[in-house]
Amino acid sequence: MDKIMEPSKKYSQTIQNDSIMLEEIEENTHLIDCEVDCRFGRKQLQEVQFENCQFLTSDYTQTEFLDIIFKKCDLSNFDFNKSIFYRCQFQACKLIGSQFIGSKFKNVFWQDCLMNYSIFSESKLNQVCFEGNQLEEAFFQDVRFDKVEFLKCNLQLADFTESNLNRLDFSTCDFIDIKLSPNLAKGLSIRFDQAAAIAIMLGVTIKN
Repeated sequence: MDKIMEPSKKYSQTIQNDSIMLEEIEENTHLIDCEVDCRFGRKQLQEVQFENCQFLTSDYTQTEFLDIIFKKCDLSNFDFNKSIFYRCQFQACKLIGSQFIGSKFKNVFWQDCLMNYSIFSESKLNQVCFEGNQLEEAFFQDVRFDKVEFLKCNLQLADFTESNLNRLDFSTCDFIDIKLSPNLAKGLSIRFDQAAAIAIMLGVTIKN
């Protein structure tokens, strides 16, 4: 896969230990240990890093995130449905149960995040990498994958049904059971010890 483009990190100001409204955040800002609220809703954020910030609003539907970094933030159960993420990074964040239904991702990197039960159904992922994430029982139903990597992730009971898995590689990931559509699994790479879970879905019996 081609190298993922990283977000801009040329910040002109740093705000620390403060409360701020989302509508007031300017471009090229690094926020550390801040409390972030949202009064009227904002549909585009650009060139901002949120580090260990607390968000008081969880609805970010139909929002554009451009050159955004979330680092050590709790975004669990947030609603990012039908949003756009371009050149974004999520580092060591909590996203348990967060929804990204119908969203678009390009040049996005997820690293060491807790993402169990997160929902990416009906989304489009291009130039995206998931590395070292907990994705247990995550939903990737009817997702369009283009140049996407899963590296050293926990995919136990993750649901990839109705998604074309051609050119995906799960061989560095861990799972005992996984959900997928057998007719769309052609071209998927897995390890030998993962084959049993796939064989069961194909109706194949493995004997010693």
